[in-house]
Amino acid sequence: MATFTTLGSVDLAKNSPQSFPNGSKMVLVKITLIASYPTGGEAIAASDLGLDELLGLVCVAQASEEYWFSYDNVNKKVAAFDVDSEVAASTDLSAALPIFLAFGR
Repeated sequence: MATFTTLGSVDLAKNSPQSFPNGSKMVLVKITLIASYPTGGEAIAASDLGLDELLGLVCVAQASEEYWFSYDNVNKKVAAFDVDSEVAASTDLSAALPIFLAFGR
């Protein structure tokens, strides 16, 4: 069963992290952007996902073909892009509904 969390302008739906014998964890997360897109992306912390450390976040599905999403591991943000570049600030991405696979500990 997924849990739902609101973080500022983002809703997260996530399953409980799946643990592995080597100490790593994975969790499937759907991110619903509920307000205008901030320049540089939406901040996502490991603790938001039920992890102690976030090692990577990979977009595995999305409802919109107009945008693609990437996780910036340095700045800990999910960024949205169109064909040419990062989407403009205040863009409504609420219909994109990206689903990510998060890896961590």
